[in-house]
Amino acid sequence: MPDRLRVMLVDDDPFTRMTLVTTLNSMEFMVVGDVATAKEALLLAAETQPHVAVLDLDLGEGPTGMDLAHRLRAMLPSIGIVMLSTYEEPRLMGFNQHPLPDDAIYLVKRTVVEPEVLGRAVRMSVDQSFREGTMRVVAKDARGVKISDPQIDVMRLVAAGHSNAEIARRRSLTVPAVEKAIARLIRQLDLHAAPETNQRVAIAQAYYRLTGGVSARR
Repeated sequence: MPDRLRVMLVDDDPFTRMTLVTTLNSMEFMVVGDVATAKEALLLAAETQPHVAVLDLDLGEGPTGMDLAHRLRAMLPSIGIVMLSTYEEPRLMGFNQHPLPDDAIYLVKRTVVEPEVLGRAVRMSVDQSFREGTMRVVAKDARGVKISDPQIDVMRLVAAGHSNAEIARRRSLTVPAVEKAIARLIRQLDLHAAPETNQRVAIAQAYYRLTGGVSARR
């Protein structure tokens, strides 16, 4: 591993990028650039040849961080990937996400309680020996939500405010099938909504907790 890793940052939030640049520079990484979009990231990677890319999963409209990770690996096969996200796991994006590239690190933002958590994740992405120690908060693949991909999609659509009829149309289901899917979600997520709480509201609240409070993409 090089003495000083070159790192690129991709996040659509300027404040987050500024914070990450400061954090990584303080740990003696070389931040070669920070950009907001996948298009800018590919140009930056071609120009700077970074050792590691730190990517947000949700980059707004257009390609996701997961799409970008695979494009970067095709361009630079040895590049380390650290996916930094509010989402508890990539499937919550609801877009049939690609799996993480081999040896990529998925890091949930709320677990970054000190700068060294991010620093170790960056090093781990290119040197597996750094998996030793206290990096329990970092997982190669985060699939902690024990529901299926179709159920996650129903959950996302409920959180986005769609009616059962609209969800049925989008998912090619019947309305009764959607109603049964919602009832199963209530049981599997152990929500136990109070009588005064609408089941759909309970599901939406659970989705927002798992995604770090961000709005559901439609």
